[in-house]
Amino acid sequence: MKLSASLSLLAQALAVLGADTNSWKSRTIYFALTDRIARSENDHGGDACGNLQDYCGGTFKGLQSKLDYIKGMGFDAIWITPVVENSDAGYHGYWAKDLYSINGHYGTSDDLKNLVNAAHDKGIYMMVDVVANHMGNGPISDNKPAPLNQDSSYHPACDIDYNDQHSIEFCRVGNVLPDLDTTDPTIRTLYKDWIKWLMSTYQFDGVRIDTVKHVEKDFWPDFAWASGAYTIGEVLSGDPNYFAGYSKLMGGLLNYPIYYPLNRFYQQQDSAQGLVDMHNQIATLVPDATTLGTFLDNHDQRRFLNQKPDVSLFKNALTYVMLGRGIPIVYYGSEQAFAGGDDPQNREDLWRSGFNATSDVYSFLQALGGVRKAHGGLPGDDHVHLFVESDAYAWSRQDGAVVALTSNVGQGQQRQFCFFTQKNNKTWRGIFDGQTYTSGSDGKMCATVNNGEPMVFIAQ
Repeated sequence: MKLSASLSLLAQALAVLGADTNSWKSRTIYFALTDRIARSENDHGGDACGNLQDYCGGTFKGLQSKLDYIKGMGFDAIWITPVVENSDAGYHGYWAKDLYSINGHYGTSDDLKNLVNAAHDKGIYMMVDVVANHMGNGPISDNKPAPLNQDSSYHPACDIDYNDQHSIEFCRVGNVLPDLDTTDPTIRTLYKDWIKWLMSTYQFDGVRIDTVKHVEKDFWPDFAWASGAYTIGEVLSGDPNYFAGYSKLMGGLLNYPIYYPLNRFYQQQDSAQGLVDMHNQIATLVPDATTLGTFLDNHDQRRFLNQKPDVSLFKNALTYVMLGRGIPIVYYGSEQAFAGGDDPQNREDLWRSGFNATSDVYSFLQALGGVRKAHGGLPGDDHVHLFVESDAYAWSRQDGAVVALTSNVGQGQQRQFCFFTQKNNKTWRGIFDGQTYTSGSDGKMCATVNNGEPMVFIAQ
């Protein structure tokens, strides 16, 4: 099918799924690596996993037992890693072997259904991660269903040249994972049928799509339509123009163009202007920036606290994730201030933390989650820049109902900032200090940042 026809079909799909996409805009997503959350329904913590390059023992039942722990921070959606049977050592789920079998290391098909049902009972959406670009690194002859067990279903082996888009789409991720010939109508039909089955069988509410840029664009609209749900894709690129080229193919994308300046500002490598400029540029390039997922950490990049071991800076960055435009996505372990480095060190087991629901960052996320919930999930395109400096950034949401003041001064620092709120003689309450703040007749308000921590104000 031609791309233009596919886009027309997707437009129809999004019209049908509009309510679903809109409902995701007000959700707050906790990204859980299933193998690393909890080992059983009775897991209350324990020793760290000894080998992060293989299965550590996390299960669907274990994750189900931690739904209250997750919901306690204000999260009302969970993205889980792929659930299908994988090649050996595919603890993460991205090395599919049999699309119609569930990964037995995580539990049974019924365990997965019970997890989704339990989440729904608690008002939590469930998002499943899927891969349509490649299969696992085991023998192709073992892959299911047919014809995924045939060499003819894959492109010839080659190493990716990331300066060549054809090579990105044609060659092997990691130079080892068999790259599906997704131009083949048989393969396209197979994957559309599979995603329909997966979504209807397990009642997932959304889909995260892996390695989107590694598949030709006209594959995605039909696949997204077939899912019958909100889809959010991974296009790993900081180039906003390249990124935007995929923005009409599915419901949303993980906001990588924001990820880089977000990290640079809050890691004291750049001013807030770079973040603001990208925030503005993205809005001009994509159909709806509120459908994009904002994140600070994930399973592919070193954790923020590994790059910059300063919890105050981390909290400031999380404030943008949680209260800025877009759908917040927080990587598991952030609430325990995990600081793992490159893969697999950034894929720590959560049980080493003892699931501490009173930790500093857990409580911080709980407070921000409460602000989002009290304001309907902040789904709108109403993010207004108020204060953009080399060391500070403030913005408002919902016409001043929420104001956030962040900085990159860091731990141990105290600094007063005075900024224009665009509201004269208005009063707010600081959610962390309980103090009252009032703007003057000129709209200016002053607040003192202590220990470099962010400040959030709620209109009174």
